[in-house]
Amino acid sequence: MNPVRVGVVGLGKMGRHHARCLASAEGATLAGVMDTDPSRAADAPPGVPFTSDLGRLFDSCEAVVVAAPSDRHEEIGLACFNAGKHALIEKPLAPTAAECRRLDEASRKAGCVLVVGHVERWNAAVLAIDALVWAPRFLESDRLAAFDPRGTEVDVVLDLMVHDLDLVLRFVDEQPDRVDAVGVAIASDRVDLANARLSFPSGAVANLSASRVSRAPIRKLRVFQSETYFSLDLGAGSAEILRRDARAIPFGVVEEKIGAPPGHNPLVRELEAFAAAIRNEPALRASAAEATRVVEVAQRILASIDERREKASTRNRAEWDAPSSS
Repeated sequence: MNPVRVGVVGLGKMGRHHARCLASAEGATLAGVMDTDPSRAADAPPGVPFTSDLGRLFDSCEAVVVAAPSDRHEEIGLACFNAGKHALIEKPLAPTAAECRRLDEASRKAGCVLVVGHVERWNAAVLAIDALVWAPRFLESDRLAAFDPRGTEVDVVLDLMVHDLDLVLRFVDEQPDRVDAVGVAIASDRVDLANARLSFPSGAVANLSASRVSRAPIRKLRVFQSETYFSLDLGAGSAEILRRDARAIPFGVVEEKIGAPPGHNPLVRELEAFAAAIRNEPALRASAAEATRVVEVAQRILASIDERREKASTRNRAEWDAPSSS
């Protein structure tokens, strides 16, 4: 089996991770890296060609990982498909659902594979419970991170919360019929801290919190369904599964703990799945259609935040302009 020759666009934090992990991914090999900033050549792995020209990168590869800022995903993705290159585009697929749909359509017309970097799908904790979640009733996520200027071209909802939105929509398998959210800007001119409550037609409810202005990183997800409770530490890649035991008087729980296998690397697994998809082999993947649904919900969350903020601003202006009763 000849490995798929993969190029990486963007040598920021995620691009460097992709370049490093391609060295360990079975069925793929790093063919070259590209960044518009020539000084990033120093971040290229030893012996790997660096270029600031996208066309030159295309000459050396058959597939591309797009790890550039998300507001450039559509531009770069369309260039990939016009050149006949398969693409793994980092999350979010694009900042708007309209851009996502254009990328999906372009990849189909070109006959190219398009997958999206929702890497938590390959987290060992998620893989451990994936087949066990069948009818979730309540889901709760907390994703906190220290401030990093990387990613601030979008709000925290599209920067961080998208990971948990992807998992929630995968587990519930339907779009929410109600979205309520709040959010504030702290360290940037965009929303840096947000909370969203999603209600689904089935009756399931999800509560998601995300912050990129926290001191300590936290990545946790809890899923409740009839008879079973799943507690995931996504940072550690571990899961606890608690089940009701009908034989116990009163009802008790049976606890199962699952840790990440030694050497498990979700990003390596994701890149291997990308290469398998290019070879037309069955593989776990985050499709463009799924990623578009995530962005659609993210846009609804941001719209809810804006609506609440506008109502508060209108109320404050009315109170300020009201004549005093003295």
